[in-house]
Amino acid sequence: MKETPKYGIVANRLRQQILEKQYQINEQLPQETAIAKSLNVSRITVRKALDILVNEDLIYRIQGSGTFVKDNQPGENIQSKRALEIFDFDKYQVKLINFGVSKPSQTVMEQMNINQFDLTYEIERLIMDGEKIIALQNIFMPVKIIQGMQMDSLMGSIYEFIEKELDLGVDSAIRTISSEISNDETSRLLDLAKPEPLLTVEQRSFLDNGQIFEYAYTYIRSSQFSLHESI
Repeated sequence: MKETPKYGIVANRLRQQILEKQYQINEQLPQETAIAKSLNVSRITVRKALDILVNEDLIYRIQGSGTFVKDNQPGENIQSKRALEIFDFDKYQVKLINFGVSKPSQTVMEQMNINQFDLTYEIERLIMDGEKIIALQNIFMPVKIIQGMQMDSLMGSIYEFIEKELDLGVDSAIRTISSEISNDETSRLLDLAKPEPLLTVEQRSFLDNGQIFEYAYTYIRSSQFSLHESI
């Protein structure tokens, strides 16, 4: 039997640790030099091993930040690109409330694996059905990944701008759906006469190279809009 090369042994070791949840989703792996030292191999060997895991879609790299564990639960992220969009922008319209560049909050840093020096686009917009408000979206995207965002690209599908104008591949997302009662601020922005139950959708979206390019939190008036998904 042919002997397994060293980089294959390292890849097997790291793969087992990831699948056994020794590293959690979006947790950063140790630096290549640290892995090399702990396993008594060269850094080149570690780099080849990591390349294997990137190709297997188990990890992803962010330039200047490191290597992270990707959400690799079978079948959970496999969805069409259109399914990543909550709203059909051929039917619904956008009213932009706020658009700017700012330093990320602690929550955004944790959700997107970025640091305090990584500026983010901060987008706040209403989703409209004619004159009727159906949802409020708060969207954050790292400037270093999504470059040259234009205001007119926010008036519909941002994913379309990312794919057509930036030539980046939108791949998958992790979506958490829950509910809450609107607070004073969301009631004001949604123009509610009184607090009401809202459907909330928290979403982290990935490019096809594994980079997280979006963290979004959407408040939906459940009395005005229902989510429909094929599974």
